Amino acid sequence: MALPWALLGLASLVASAPITDRPPAADGIYGGERVAPGDWPSVVAVQLDDLLCTGTLVDPHVVLTAAHCFRANPATNKVRIYFGDESVLPSFQTVAASYGVHPDFCSNAATCGEDIHDFAWIYLTDPAPAEFPPSKILNTQAVWDDLMFIGQDVTLVGFGVNEHQLMGIKREAKTTLTGFSESGLEFEAGGMGIDSCRGDSGGPAFIGSGADARLIGVLSRGYDCGDGGIYGVPYPILCWVSDQTGVDLRPPGCASCKCLDTDPEGHGCNRCDAGPGAKGDALAILLPFAVALGRRRRRRALAKLRRDARDDDKATKAADQYQRSATPIPAPLTKRVPSKINIPS
Repeated sequence: MALPWALLGLASLVASAPITDRPPAADGIYGGERVAPGDWPSVVAVQLDDLLCTGTLVDPHVVLTAAHCFRANPATNKVRIYFGDESVLPSFQTVAASYGVHPDFCSNAATCGEDIHDFAWIYLTDPAPAEFPPSKILNTQAVWDDLMFIGQDVTLVGFGVNEHQLMGIKREAKTTLTGFSESGLEFEAGGMGIDSCRGDSGGPAFIGSGADARLIGVLSRGYDCGDGGIYGVPYPILCWVSDQTGVDLRPPGCASCKCLDTDPEGHGCNRCDAGPGAKGDALAILLPFAVALGRRRRRRALAKLRRDARDDDKATKAADQYQRSATPIPAPLTKRVPSKINIPS
């Protein structure tokens, strides 16, 4: 993977240590390796003319990716989705029937802060075959409280550029979660030479593996490749995606998509939908309370780490952030186009 091309001065996330305090990344090494054949089948390459992004299948018809990949407003037949381990030799391919960019996406470097809603959905013309099962999205408070903390192991997957300047090959990098935005709607992962990079925009961050894997983030932007990336939490956009696509991605019992408290300083979900007739006895109430108390203490401790590590000069740190899309890529063997660099204005 190589240095990104487009500067975008956006949100400053809080890590376990400020970026400027970290050791420099090793030259040309981003800690990734080619996935084993067939691994991470839900991760797809998204080609927009000659630009590359990555996406994640969350329903046989729906892929999640990054909004900034669509800034050129491509025609739907120019948005191609490739399944398999290589985009140039896909196991299955299709085009977009439609797509949508989040209405709150902010791409203006002068005005954007944290939580920029860098999300887009793609509705596939042809549904994905059964051998490409969709990813499960982290969508419950208990799992969030147990797993979303600084130092948690995560896996980043994408088709972007590697240290040998090759792209279009699905790779993975195992790293850790290093910080949250103020609201917890974005987080930072990677750094010190283990990271995503150009062409990985819109790609996933996972916790767990195999059938137990959960999609926790969609890559938005990052620092110089190797110094860490910034990911949007997909849970809050599930109502929007469901309404736009007609595919219901809402978690059971949560029609509002407000049943998950992501605030690193919060105390667990206090907005959960409660259906009529919900009951509980003293034991059912006290046991979750005891568990939640431990979670709250940990969340407060993590919030203190986040505050202690926050860079006072947010503008300077934001100016070091880059989008990780718009890589010139080779077309699949069935349809090659001349390779060229395309830098949108």
